Amino acid sequence: MIFFYKYNIDDYVKLHTKVYPLQSKSSHNIFKSALKRIEKVYGLKLEELELEFLKDPISFHDKFKKTQYKDNTFFQTCSCCIKILKMIDAPLILINRYTKYHKQQSDKTQLELIKAFQVENLKMKYSEIKTALEDFIIVENFNDLLYNDFLNLLITSLFIFNVPTRSSNYINMKVYTGTTIPEDTSHNYLINDKKNKNYTFVFNNSRQGFLLPQRILPVVNKNLKKLIDIYFQKYYFDNSQRWFLKTESSVHPELKNLEIQKGFMNGTDFLFGFKITLDEIRKIYLKHIFEMDLDLIEHFDLINILGYKNIPKLLQKVKQKK
Repeated sequence: MIFFYKYNIDDYVKLHTKVYPLQSKSSHNIFKSALKRIEKVYGLKLEELELEFLKDPISFHDKFKKTQYKDNTFFQTCSCCIKILKMIDAPLILINRYTKYHKQQSDKTQLELIKAFQVENLKMKYSEIKTALEDFIIVENFNDLLYNDFLNLLITSLFIFNVPTRSSNYINMKVYTGTTIPEDTSHNYLINDKKNKNYTFVFNNSRQGFLLPQRILPVVNKNLKKLIDIYFQKYYFDNSQRWFLKTESSVHPELKNLEIQKGFMNGTDFLFGFKITLDEIRKIYLKHIFEMDLDLIEHFDLINILGYKNIPKLLQKVKQKK
């Protein structure tokens, strides 16, 4: 490690390019930015620090806490330190120390955010979340969104502009072009009715432990229609199996249940600056229903669409008032 004591930023960037030749230009730039950040935190050039910042992750973090940088910036910079340790063949015990500390602090921060959000989030109104998403769609031209970013936006919209059913309803879902409901009930479907320019979701799956009837959910929200239109026109590449929500991979194209849940969380983080879980949006939606005329239950088969076995306690209270 002594050989690297006097390395400056350019030296480390060259080493990074050599060790990670397949990484994108963006990755190399992020690495370089992290090095400059380390110099700002310590107020010294890297060659003057002589690897001081790599000796102990806790001391390194303490230095960061005295700056204006946020936690995410620290984690990104810490990842840079781990890369450096690996590139200079540092002792494994030191690499593991940094890696373990990075994970511990990242998990701790995420847990704190989730706890804080669980307290604050249920104070939010469903109508406010829906309006914020509508405002974004009005001003966004979608030309700059990468596939995964648009997919997360679409997934988020499925649970905000539609009744927030269980995420499992959107797995095993195929695109069916036609005007009728497919007789085959082994899959869920998005019916693409090109003749009438409509979309309809058909959920045939059941929850583990009890059967659910077939659920029909027409797409009536104009913003959701718009996003599905854009998805098919710009982002959706056809495949023989016709999966609706797909990865960019041709080997394993179908999106799994956990990926849909993560997509929703990433989408809300992108839109609102914090993550909302599907469980939370369903609770927020139930609060919204609580405040509404519950005729919606009789006319829309809401309980089955939501995927509940019984009427939730919150809705039972309202039903008793009628």
